[in-house]
Amino acid sequence: MDVQPTAGIGLVGCGRMGSAIGVHLLGADWPLAVADPDPEAIRLLTALGAEAQPSPAAVAARSGLVLVVVVDDEQVEQVVAGPDGALAGGAPGCVVAVCASVRPETCRRLARAGAERGLHVVDMALVRGERGAEEGRLALLCGGPEAVIDAWRPALSAFATDVCVLGDVGAGQVAKTANNILLWACLRAGVEAQRLARAHGVDLGRLRDALAVGSGANRPLAEWGKHRLRWPDKDLEVARALAADAGVAVPLVDSLAGLMAELSVDDLQDLL
Repeated sequence: MDVQPTAGIGLVGCGRMGSAIGVHLLGADWPLAVADPDPEAIRLLTALGAEAQPSPAAVAARSGLVLVVVVDDEQVEQVVAGPDGALAGGAPGCVVAVCASVRPETCRRLARAGAERGLHVVDMALVRGERGAEEGRLALLCGGPEAVIDAWRPALSAFATDVCVLGDVGAGQVAKTANNILLWACLRAGVEAQRLARAHGVDLGRLRDALAVGSGANRPLAEWGKHRLRWPDKDLEVARALAADAGVAVPLVDSLAGLMAELSVDDLQDLL
């Protein structure tokens, strides 16, 4: 296995999610090296004691675990396998965790490239969104060798309450997509159910309390009004692509993309 669970941690990508994760790691006294193309993005973390680095390679050179918290497949490819990517700087045994929501095959391809250098690339998809990151209660849906992921659980506990290993590399991304389908389906169903109930004079606060003890219970309904609707289009596009790859019919997901596009945060607030 040859991992280094006592080494420092690296963070590539210090936007809303990455910055929140970094704050919790620093609060738990983990040495943290960070990189982001936007100098402003790392200002908070460096003020708290993180060490700024000029590239993902430089971050990986100082880290036993590198968390990649960027946006999409293209960015993941660049910061992991590019000329100045994490694989170019990490020592054998370094673990590179892809936390972005990307295609499973992207993770598998990078894992093969990492193995050639003696590094472990795993996927560690983030669930519970920005609020989960801010509150230090993310859930991590992981794909990769269980022993490799388990070795870093003490560090992961600084910002996540649940670490679930689903199988080989890529399995975490598939699980994240399944989770996202249910998230957006529950939100859209919640809108329609509450609009119907309100039209018939039912108090929505009491309705949500009642549904919470019935078969309609779900986390999006329990946390109604807190959702920011940042990524439904991207999430559902990924779901439809995975379904097409596997030849699986997903008529609900096909219709859900358009239905979610019609909603705004104001629509959710209107039902509080």
